[in-house]
Order: sequence, then structure tokens, then C-alpha cells
Amino acid sequence: MTIAHQALLFPTDGLQPLPQPDDVDQDLLLLGSVRAVSLVHVDEPDYDKASEEWSARNAHSASSVLGHFGGRPAWIQGDETPSCLSCAPPMSLVVQLEEGPDHSTAMNFGGCGGAYAFACELCGRAKFLWQC
Repeated sequence: MTIAHQALLFPTDGLQPLPQPDDVDQDLLLLGSVRAVSLVHVDEPDYDKASEEWSARNAHSASSVLGHFGGRPAWIQGDETPSCLSCAPPMSLVVQLEEGPDHSTAMNFGGCGGAYAFACELCGRAKFLWQC
């Protein structure tokens, strides 16, 4: 049985960033170090092979790859693909996220893990889970 958290899906039409509140101390809004990312298309369907190929071509560690959109998840502990609670079919992978190579800018999925977001195309429900 897969335990996944409910996630909310929002249409992108009409979304706008919220304005910065006037009464908040500026120091509280600083992010400190951040990591710049770029989207790179790789034809290899296997995520682990794709990150290794990218790493070899770009002289960077494979840990610099921060995830992928769609396709098949590269599970750390075993397949936990959630099923839709409304209509029952397995949900499709939307994105897989990796923590990243630098602990000061990394997302935290247990210190060595990855996160997975899934959505049901039929009814628009979503789930989010992580493995370490």
C-alpha cells in the first residue's frame, strides 16, 4: 500500500506572484544561497542512464541533475506509484525531484532521497511522496 500525501493542482492561467507584504522585515525574505537550474532535454528514457550521459557530456557530477518531468520514476526503495482514490488507475508521474549536491541549497527529502509528484489525468487529483 502506497502512502502519499494529497497535493493540489492549480491551472496556470491567471496565476500571478503575490506582492511582497509592506510590514515584513526584509531580512526574513532573504533566501541566502540559491541554485540556478536549466531545463535540458535528453532522449534517453531511463532516468539513471540519462543523468549519467548528461554528466559525462557536461563534466559535472550526476548529482547535479535535479530531476525529470514525466516518464517513469527511478525509485530508490521500490515502486510506490499511487492509484487515484477517485477512479482507481495508477497515477502518471509529473515530476521527480532530487535533493541536489549542495546541502545549503538542497531540497530536503530525508538527507539522501528524492520526491515524486503524480497526477490523475482523468479526474485531476494529485499525490506527492518521497523516498530516502
